[in-house]
Amino acid sequence: MTRVLFLAESFHPVLGGGETHVLRLGSALVAAGDAATVVTRRGERSWPAEEVLSGIRVVRVPPPGPGRTGKFLMVPGATRAVLREAARHDLLVVRGTRVLGVPGLVAARAAGLPVVMQPETNGELSGEAWTWGKTWGAGRAGRLARAVFASRNRWLRDAEAFVAMSRVIGDEMLAAGVAAERVFVVPHGVDTDRFRPADPGERAALRSRLGLPDGVLAAWTGRLLRGKGLETLLEACARLAGDGLDLRLVLVGSGEGQALSIEDDLRRRAGGSDLAGRVIFAGPLARVEDVLRAADLFAFPSVFEGLGISLVEAAACGLPAVASRTGGIVDVVEDGRSGLLVPPGDPAALAEGLRVLATDADRRAVMGSEARRIALASFDERDGVDRYRAVFRGVTPRRSSSSRPGGAPRADEGSPPSPASPA
Repeated sequence: MTRVLFLAESFHPVLGGGETHVLRLGSALVAAGDAATVVTRRGERSWPAEEVLSGIRVVRVPPPGPGRTGKFLMVPGATRAVLREAARHDLLVVRGTRVLGVPGLVAARAAGLPVVMQPETNGELSGEAWTWGKTWGAGRAGRLARAVFASRNRWLRDAEAFVAMSRVIGDEMLAAGVAAERVFVVPHGVDTDRFRPADPGERAALRSRLGLPDGVLAAWTGRLLRGKGLETLLEACARLAGDGLDLRLVLVGSGEGQALSIEDDLRRRAGGSDLAGRVIFAGPLARVEDVLRAADLFAFPSVFEGLGISLVEAAACGLPAVASRTGGIVDVVEDGRSGLLVPPGDPAALAEGLRVLATDADRRAVMGSEARRIALASFDERDGVDRYRAVFRGVTPRRSSSSRPGGAPRADEGSPPSPASPA
């Protein structure tokens, strides 16, 4: 049995791709006979300080409050919790390196635990996640910031293993000086039985039960946050409405309680005369797959995205996607085969991609079948759990830098293509 301690900025009941990934991975580890504990922030006072969810022991540390400030203020409590929990665990997995990378590594080293680093998005090691969209990012301040990150990376490189959810993050690890034998590309997976295509009869029944309209329906799922490209998506839908295309959009999720929430802005924009009745806010749903299986296509216009578990879920449901050509999205969508890739932040290009799929049912069917094939081949969570377990077993106990966790693909092996070899 391997006893895994996760350190994460946020976790259930926060709904997001990263939080869902840890919940699914942790519960699968427990089902396989391992043990899992998550140390995370107690974002709301009403959340219990400790509980068990799906077999995972959850330890929450203060302070409550907005995520943007709270994730820094949680560091002392999280460090103490890792030190307390160390004796009961075999390794530490640090989920997100921006805030918790160095504190997690220092605490684990003090306790004698090996460490697996797992960035939550691209740009964490290069510093782009901090400088992206900032006016000062290209100037002297940006150069100074990147120098600071390079210095920090010299500490992080001491971790026994680095897990990348996409090729672009794997490339970033190698560029930061992480040894290739310590880099493992393991995409986030989904339950491909739960997320599966619907036949026309099921689709109609789901729409009726969910109160969704007839006609062509595009879906988006996730948290309504800045950086997800949702402002661009609404502008694209407004362009299509102006051209007379009857396309409806359903947004599943919420931004409530999130520092980067734009939900109120989106609702105001959707209430405009050019979009009235065309955008449906479904809120957070326990069975997001019902909406995906009821939809005809998926929109994923993120401007910055490590992989996009929502995109993988949609692919597993057989939905072709119109998505941004950025980050790990290109690992999921094969342009022209399982969907269409467009430049991030470009409402005209996004509108054209949506138009192409909305007006061609045959093309949607062909691309949707290919999306499902890709999901089964590369993103089935059962395969991912086996690969994670191999990485975890390989770093427990701590091995020399020349050793490699047995059974897991190296950075220059396996599928999807590695960061060290041509894609």
